[in-house]
Amino acid sequence: MSTVAFWSPLKGGSGNSAHAAATSVTIGMDYRLKSLLMHGGMAKERIEGAFHTASHPLDHSLIHFQDHGMDALERLCLNRRLTRDNLQDYTLPLLPDRLDLVQGTAKTEGTLPGYRKELLQSICMIANHRYDLVLIDAGGGIPKEGSGDQALLESADLIVVSLNQSIKSLDLFFEDGSCPAVVAQKPHIIVLGRYDKHSHCTLSNVKRRFGYKGSIHGIPYTTDFLDAWNMRGVLPFLQRSRNLNSRQPAAAFLASIRLLVRDILTQLEMTSVLKLVERGA
Repeated sequence: MSTVAFWSPLKGGSGNSAHAAATSVTIGMDYRLKSLLMHGGMAKERIEGAFHTASHPLDHSLIHFQDHGMDALERLCLNRRLTRDNLQDYTLPLLPDRLDLVQGTAKTEGTLPGYRKELLQSICMIANHRYDLVLIDAGGGIPKEGSGDQALLESADLIVVSLNQSIKSLDLFFEDGSCPAVVAQKPHIIVLGRYDKHSHCTLSNVKRRFGYKGSIHGIPYTTDFLDAWNMRGVLPFLQRSRNLNSRQPAAAFLASIRLLVRDILTQLEMTSVLKLVERGA
């Protein structure tokens, strides 16, 4: 099927993990797709900050025995025992039959550091035979050669690049070479996090200044979403907020995430799924 990576050249302040989490949950709620959410970092980092994973019946001690999460997948893949049929056994269900999560590794460089790039790419390939969509938080900053994040970016069919409205960061990405070749050579969507529509640095002005012809979205800041993230309550927050009217504070945030989702599915040529929603199927 298809793999979408969320990545930022910035090491913080872009909202990259928030974009990945909100997009993944929205796809799970709104579309008849089965998705896998994963990342290349340590356990409890990145997108895991959005969810109450500790409430799952699996005991945390199992992580130390590498019996679920990325450690287990890497070990099984190394032993050629990971298949499309058993992969889901090592994930945490966030939305039953719609969205599963793979927790990060307990080791900075993965189960077998010298082979991590190959292992992660194999995991992505197997996951694509099991899920309609594989959604990845590939972190921030320029990935190191042979790193897990580089492997995940190379596996992506589409990359969502998280930036902000700082002219300095935009200059770095568009003009000063902080866009890695692996990103520049793939289809990608630009997202400006914590977007302020009253700033001079609007979406249209960014496109005009840098001559950017591709897709660009603004995801506005909302206090409600920030509070939900801090309480690891992103999933119930989005479930509660599905039918907010336009006057409520979080409505603009949710509308922007839905626009991003539609753009992602359109670029992946998954238009049949969009048509089902339009018909109310």
